[in-house]
Amino acid sequence: MQLIYKIEFNTTNPYFKHIIEDLIKEANINATCKQYRSCLILRFDAKAEAIESFFALLESKLPVSIFLGKSYVIEEFDETIEELEEKDVKQNLSLLTNESIRNIIENNDIDFLNDIVKISKGEVSRFETHNGLKDLFLPNKEIRKRFEKDGFEVKLLITNIDKLTDLFDISNKDLQLLCSIERPLVKLKFKLLQNAQKDFSSTNFIYAKIPDDKETVLFSKALKENNINWVLYVNDEVYQDGLKTTYFNDKNIIIHGDKGLFPKFDYTANKKFNSSKEYFDENGGVYKATLAQYAKRLVPTIGVYFSLKSKSSTISINMPSTGLKEVIVIPNIHNSIENCMDEIATIDEHCQRLVTNYTNKFCEYLSKDVDKNTNGFESILNMCAKVLGLNDAKEFEDIALSVNVKSGIQIDMKLLEMDGINYLDYRRTVQSLMSYKMADVDTGTLAYSFYESLSEFVCNYVNEISTKTKSKDVVLCGDMFSNAILLSKVNKTLSKSYKLMIPKEYPLDY
Repeated sequence: MQLIYKIEFNTTNPYFKHIIEDLIKEANINATCKQYRSCLILRFDAKAEAIESFFALLESKLPVSIFLGKSYVIEEFDETIEELEEKDVKQNLSLLTNESIRNIIENNDIDFLNDIVKISKGEVSRFETHNGLKDLFLPNKEIRKRFEKDGFEVKLLITNIDKLTDLFDISNKDLQLLCSIERPLVKLKFKLLQNAQKDFSSTNFIYAKIPDDKETVLFSKALKENNINWVLYVNDEVYQDGLKTTYFNDKNIIIHGDKGLFPKFDYTANKKFNSSKEYFDENGGVYKATLAQYAKRLVPTIGVYFSLKSKSSTISINMPSTGLKEVIVIPNIHNSIENCMDEIATIDEHCQRLVTNYTNKFCEYLSKDVDKNTNGFESILNMCAKVLGLNDAKEFEDIALSVNVKSGIQIDMKLLEMDGINYLDYRRTVQSLMSYKMADVDTGTLAYSFYESLSEFVCNYVNEISTKTKSKDVVLCGDMFSNAILLSKVNKTLSKSYKLMIPKEYPLDY
């Protein structure tokens, strides 16, 4: 019996093919596995019973992957499509299948007593992993804040996945991402009161992962045996940042990171890239790189690149005849709450009175200044957060994701033309939030409404650009689109009339 089986797979890295080839050898079946762009093709020439037995083996042993899509039997496959030539490019990725984890545990016996005693006493343990040094500690508000003050992002290592639902409201999709062979970081929401003392995080969310290499597997086992089901950690000296992931509908999305993805051979550019930064820089930025991924550089395409940290967030149009043109620019504002209030006061007399009244009513909100070392959307969100009594952009986004509303209120998103360039007038946005806050609208609704109004801003100007250019292709990129509110509402409106393209094989952002 001959059979062709297609597995959708959105990366050209070959490690998943190798896992399947090992299973073919284990099953001793007459079959091949070949990798193409966007898929793996399995061909069988064997008895029906042998094929059925192999698929049972596949179901029990094939791990989940963040790049894995649907799989199904096909009648034929176009033989003119070129198989990918495997390159000698190895990723920083430990293939932790169930069998390999079992072998690691059975064949290694390392004494972690000193580390466990230190962690149990509420101290910080410096631990060396395959990816470099990490500092680990039990959830503790003071230690967490100390690391965050020094610029570190605090994340969670889950050592006992059986206890996961004690701590988080977790979906099956969250669990699938966590357990993927790439071992990505996944943003999880704490159950009510589980983070009441803010020991884990300053918000109701945290990026979490399960062990991703031999050293961490063994250490996690030792921690679990000592009733330590999770620890916080920061990257001290690591070789690569882990992949941060999310999902939208049935698609997994990489937000940031290099570990397990780079180095990567790009078959379009016909060269190896060692990091996402190198890849994006060489391709002219995230938007142009995404155009190359979808082969749209010679097609009129609208691009929305909204990034938290980049200085270059824009809505642009790429025309084959004239190249890339920025239509709307997100400003890089002065990181000063005092300057922000001064700028709002200059809009008109109404705004001047608003600033005076707001300062009197919410003086404590404006007493601490914003972070000076930010750009683009992060600076704007920091300003929005401050006027609502929140600490920063992270807290602003997480409270927006926490509220249970389906639609918000209109937050002003207007343009300001300066020197022939159309900028998002951030003053109007902050002023709009202040006006609603003076009317006692709750903070969660206002934060949610910001993202909803930003989605309407995107959709309105995409439609306007499309009318002028006849473009029906739209690229959405930048880490702002990891926000579920923004992405879902933009998709709901624009997908009716446009082909929307989000990076699949590469991250959303640097």
